[in-house]
Amino acid sequence: MGLRRIEEKITQEAAMKVKGSQLALKSLDEMSKRIRNLHKELQKLEAQYKSDIKKNPDLAQKVLTLREELGLPLAIGIYDVGSKTSFKDRLKGKDEYVNYLGLRILEIGKMTRNKTGGILSVSDLILQLNDESKGIVVSIEDANNALKLLSSNGLLHQIRTLAGMKIIEFTDPELTQDHQRILEIAAQANGQLSMTELVQKTAWTIERVERSIDVLTDKKIAIKSNTLDGVVISFPGVG
Repeated sequence: MGLRRIEEKITQEAAMKVKGSQLALKSLDEMSKRIRNLHKELQKLEAQYKSDIKKNPDLAQKVLTLREELGLPLAIGIYDVGSKTSFKDRLKGKDEYVNYLGLRILEIGKMTRNKTGGILSVSDLILQLNDESKGIVVSIEDANNALKLLSSNGLLHQIRTLAGMKIIEFTDPELTQDHQRILEIAAQANGQLSMTELVQKTAWTIERVERSIDVLTDKKIAIKSNTLDGVVISFPGVG
């Protein structure tokens, strides 16, 4: 191949590379434009159906999934990552941050159902919120405000106090007084007891304790384990 042919080939290859880069940039610009348009459309939808989204967990979950796919923060109405409403905005009633926490709490509650039967202590909830807050410290006050919001909209079954510990029930576990008594004892023992300890603390027969534990195990509120020291019952939601 002559020198001229070599030069022509190099020139053609360079031109192709430039053209390829230009096409790639054009494609990226078009993609960015589509994403911006999707952001605007989602913003309009959230503004129009804001109250419905707040009250409907399934609808809220779809919005959160779409936000995640678009790289947006998981907060209705918030379009800047890590943004938190100012004190002035809170006074004006624009606290979307509390709404965001409420949606996150519902997500955590859904995951909790498979692990603890839908029971979780408020302290554990705050720890989980802070683990996922992307640098924003979630205060006890913020979490309590979000819980009040969910309760007022009927999205939580109830919040009760066991042995001085606040426990959230995301679903109605249909517990009898026997089951509630065992949960109170479990809360005092940091969520773990042996079967022998339960019999001693309740002063019930072993059969009565076992019946209650079987129900709590079926509901995934309790976990029964065989150890060298005997049967141990763990309660992840109150531990």
